Amino acid sequence: MLNNLSIKKKLTFGFGAIIAIILVLLTMSYNNFSQLSAASGWDRHTLEVLLEANKIETALLQIQTSTRGFMLTGEESTTKQIPAEEESVHRHLAAIKTLTVDNPAQQERLTRLGPMMDSWINDVIHPLLDKRRELNKHVGVTQQVATAADVLNGAKTISEVRALIREISDEESRLLALRSKLAGDLQQNMSLILILGGSLCVVLAIVIGYLLIKALLAPLNNLTHAVGRIAAGEQSARAAVLSGDELGQVTTEFNRMAQSIQDSQANEQAATNLLKSKVDSLLGVVSKAAAGDLTGKIEVAGSDAIGQLAHGLDRMFENLRALLNNVQKAGIQVTTSATEIAASAKQQEATGIEQAQTSVEILSTTKEISANTSQLLKTMEDATAVADYTTNATADAQNNLRRMDSTMQHMVSATDSINAKLAALSEKASNINSVLITITKVADQTNILSLNAAIEAEKAGEAGRGFSVVATEIRRLADQTSVSTWDIEQMLKEMQSAVSASVMGMDKFSEEIRRSVGEVRQVTDQLSGVMDQVQKLAPQFDAVLQGMQSQAVGAQQISETMMQLNDATQQTVESLKATSEAVHQLQYAAGDLQSSVANFAVTA
Repeated sequence: MLNNLSIKKKLTFGFGAIIAIILVLLTMSYNNFSQLSAASGWDRHTLEVLLEANKIETALLQIQTSTRGFMLTGEESTTKQIPAEEESVHRHLAAIKTLTVDNPAQQERLTRLGPMMDSWINDVIHPLLDKRRELNKHVGVTQQVATAADVLNGAKTISEVRALIREISDEESRLLALRSKLAGDLQQNMSLILILGGSLCVVLAIVIGYLLIKALLAPLNNLTHAVGRIAAGEQSARAAVLSGDELGQVTTEFNRMAQSIQDSQANEQAATNLLKSKVDSLLGVVSKAAAGDLTGKIEVAGSDAIGQLAHGLDRMFENLRALLNNVQKAGIQVTTSATEIAASAKQQEATGIEQAQTSVEILSTTKEISANTSQLLKTMEDATAVADYTTNATADAQNNLRRMDSTMQHMVSATDSINAKLAALSEKASNINSVLITITKVADQTNILSLNAAIEAEKAGEAGRGFSVVATEIRRLADQTSVSTWDIEQMLKEMQSAVSASVMGMDKFSEEIRRSVGEVRQVTDQLSGVMDQVQKLAPQFDAVLQGMQSQAVGAQQISETMMQLNDATQQTVESLKATSEAVHQLQYAAGDLQSSVANFAVTA
């Protein structure tokens, strides 16, 4: 039941239960004390009734004594107190009637007592006094005033009055005994209530204190154990949620934080390993390409930036391999054609002297040279187009490498974002530390309050002993809370150190990515060099093309001037020499082209 209550409600419930027990005990004591006070009031009331009865009896005795003295001595001075005593009798009778208004039996006795006393005073005392005064008028007479009948009548009346007063006194004495016994019982009950109630209050306070300590310390110990396991490197450690109070909420948030950290580390490790494997694969292929080996295969795929970069590099290498194959084939073809042209030129030069006799044969040979020249011219145009395509493909590859550099920069930005998240995690740990400081302050305030409560309990004496025990238990609980809070603070510091180590690891990873970016830029520079080399082929191809065009023009001129062969033999020999020189240049250009592309391996 206590597990689903907040700490405030737990403390309120605990102290409220203790206060309720004390209030119940005080209420019972107050009721018993009220009854005891009422019993004491009734005792005092009974004593007052007895006192008034005694005063009535004393006043009657005083009247009787004064009357006897006057009857014996005849001294008028002995009768001075009789009126006052009569008035006292009536006054005390009225008082005792007022005091016993709640007792019908006593009222009935007092109702009978009043007429009896009045009859005794009026019918016995006053006549005797009058007789004695009348006798005093006769000097020297010592005759007895009261007769035997008067004496017997007065003695009987006063005896009945005294008997009735004794009944009243006996009834009040009986009531006094009953009320004294009731007061004794109430005193025993009050002592029993104080002893049993105080003992019960102490026991319940100890039980409630134990339940509060258990409800508060069990979640804290559980959370401390989980933090210790995580600090020891067990990332899967979690704290069991034992309550629904603030500590339970802290435990739930702690488990979420631990799970988030574990998931983030797992995702980061998996992403890092995948990225590293992809980058290593791309670097291997690019390094082989930088060394001239274009036979490497790119195995990286995917829709992310690395996958797109791999796809671009794969297309670039395919274009480069196709381009180099075309260039190698064109070089071989150019070399073959140049060799054939050179052989033909030498043959034409050897037979130039006999050109006049073999003009028909020279004409056919010239037509063949013209056709070959046209074909070679077309081939050179194709080679020039291939060189332009190679330049464009190299430029595309360079752009792709630039995009790869941009992607690596995005990876650096993502790594910085991860560092920022780790910093945010460290800040949250600092916020938890501030919460622990607040808990420590609350524990200190609780300790001070319990100390003040103990001081007040000591001032209260025996009545505050139970509350003093409660204050001591609360102060011990506050001390234990302070110690536990200090342990949690130390663990948070260790967790912040671990987060700092993670930030340093991510910095190293960022440095590795930056180094990879430098290597990609180096590959870009190497491709730029390749593109420069390919671009240098274009002027050479243009020179060969111009030579072939000149050869074509010469062949055409030869064809047109074959009819004038006899007049232009010398010119034909010079043209053959020029053709031979152009063929030598073509051979040189073809050799340069083959040497340029020989460094590239395009087939496995």
